Amino acid sequence: MERTGNGRRESFRHIPIPRMTNTFIEKGEDNPEEIVASTKSGIYVQSLSGGSVNPTTGVFNFTCREAYLVEDGRKTTPVKGATLIGNCLDIIANIDAVGDDLAFGPGICGKGQSCEVSAGQPTVRIRGINVGGSRARS
Repeated sequence: MERTGNGRRESFRHIPIPRMTNTFIEKGEDNPEEIVASTKSGIYVQSLSGGSVNPTTGVFNFTCREAYLVEDGRKTTPVKGATLIGNCLDIIANIDAVGDDLAFGPGICGKGQSCEVSAGQPTVRIRGINVGGSRARS
């Protein structure tokens, strides 16, 4: 196939495999604090960790490393063990606010090899997403 420039490998001991490149959500015009303040009920995900995306269907799952409930426009109780599940195109269609705080940070792409990548996005509000996990019982 013609080269695309996004084949990378963990080291010289591994074969190159395709990696996603240069995909992110551009910053918007909304103030991140106002996005949270105008949210009656939801989950605020500060950071994600391990997950996967099916490149054919767009179905994904990601573990929330740090997350909080949003109640009446305020971040409240920490959430532990939540997983976000959905379809990429459905999620993009459900974005109703995009913050002006685009930022990037380091990450690791797995796929059987560990490879350093950059990841980032601004604050976004999604009208609906499946959140998996278990609820603590009192």
